[in-house]
Amino acid sequence: MKQLYNSIILVFAIVFISGCASYTPKTNDLTAILAKTNEAITQLEKKISTSTDQELINAYNRLNQKHQELFPLLEKCNEKYALTTEYLSTLRATQKILANMDKNFDQVTDKRFMLNAIFQDYDAKLQTIKNTAQNDATTKIKVVVSSGNEEGFFVFGKLSFEKEQEIKRFRFNQPTQNASQDFVPGYYLFWLEKDNRISEPELHLIMSNNGEEEKTLVLATPKE
Repeated sequence: MKQLYNSIILVFAIVFISGCASYTPKTNDLTAILAKTNEAITQLEKKISTSTDQELINAYNRLNQKHQELFPLLEKCNEKYALTTEYLSTLRATQKILANMDKNFDQVTDKRFMLNAIFQDYDAKLQTIKNTAQNDATTKIKVVVSSGNEEGFFVFGKLSFEKEQEIKRFRFNQPTQNASQDFVPGYYLFWLEKDNRISEPELHLIMSNNGEEEKTLVLATPKE
């Protein structure tokens, strides 16, 4: 009887340890990022609410509602599985864009695009959390890029709301037709480069609607 009791205790201990091992410590960075983002969105409301641009007001309202849906879910996910550095990086970039828009409100000329782009980015994250089996924020989407009939192009990318910034946030490790890289859900710009030929950046939503974790893009090649 004692041996049976000890065996039961041992099995329970193994199950308990295994369960804990599937969790990773949460990161407190998320709380700070979301707090600063909330502050920027709140400050923007004071400026946008007095605007006569109804489309700008609508874009703000959509973003405001979406972030209220997403942020509590991210906090919950972070309690279970710590968000990755890549995931936090996209959220931090969003926070900085919103803070800059608030600080330089009159100088930012593409406010509607920026707010809509961030809305799309947040929505991609939200829908992926809801539609994947884990219901958490750990999903990465494998993005495979093709350049049609012509190969050998290097693939670059950045976040959609960084369109005016001369940066290359992402570079795929291999040229087409072997270009692939994992991305956290979001709204991105991708383009091709080869021999001083540069294609126009294309906007693409990277997300999972039905649990899929791979997306193939065929980007237009730059003109000769």
